[in-house]
Amino acid sequence: MKVSGTTILTRKTLVSRRFGSEAWRGFFREVAVANPWFKRPITASSFVPLPEFLAFHDELVRRFYADGKDALFELGAESARWALVDGPLQRFVQDPDISSLVATTQNIWHRYFAETDSRSEATLRDSGIEFRVRDLPAWHPYFEYFVVGYTKEMLEIYCANPIWTHRLTGGHGTTYGYLLATDPVPSAPPSSERGARCGRLLRPRKALTGRELEVLRLVGAGKTNREIAFVLAISEKTVQHHVAHAYDKLGIYSRAGATLWLAERGLLG
Repeated sequence: MKVSGTTILTRKTLVSRRFGSEAWRGFFREVAVANPWFKRPITASSFVPLPEFLAFHDELVRRFYADGKDALFELGAESARWALVDGPLQRFVQDPDISSLVATTQNIWHRYFAETDSRSEATLRDSGIEFRVRDLPAWHPYFEYFVVGYTKEMLEIYCANPIWTHRLTGGHGTTYGYLLATDPVPSAPPSSERGARCGRLLRPRKALTGRELEVLRLVGAGKTNREIAFVLAISEKTVQHHVAHAYDKLGIYSRAGATLWLAERGLLG
């Protein structure tokens, strides 16, 4: 399995924007010293062998996004926003009609991954889009949390509806499924895969603490974690914990999702 060089270009843009171009240069220099494969030119048309890419990805996450699966969801969402709006895939979605968009959601897997039997499937349902990935070479956080964050944001870009994510199947295996719901409270899995999973599709929502809401409103105002930490006189790590807990309680996985949730309730500003 190989991974498109578009992923490396996207990381370059995101890291440089958030941490500065020198942070990217220093990081990439260390990666290339440790693994000579990265000394060669990498463009959007390049393909990186999977072991090299995952080692690169894991080190980047450890260095810049060390906050568990929520950080991967957010990184996936940020990647989609850049790649599809400003980056090399800005013409990838030719037709935003929902049927065409579902087909594009399914096909994007093979835009990013080559020489693999793995695949993604997307099916339009009354309550959203059922998205499944099958026959992974092995489970890795990148293949699930990043990919679902990316796919969710892709739909957010083109749909008026907020998108909620509900895991249908999986568990660190080679296949998983999510409902990317346009209905905020779907009553049951949209396929025949019911049984014991029905009761686990939706987690009961828990109320935010006052501090979590305070942090979330600053997220909605466009503040970074570092800026929020300064405003509230708390550590950046504490901010990360509040954001993660708020996202988990509300079932959202990106800053865009947090902003929409606040806007719907008149809590922005």
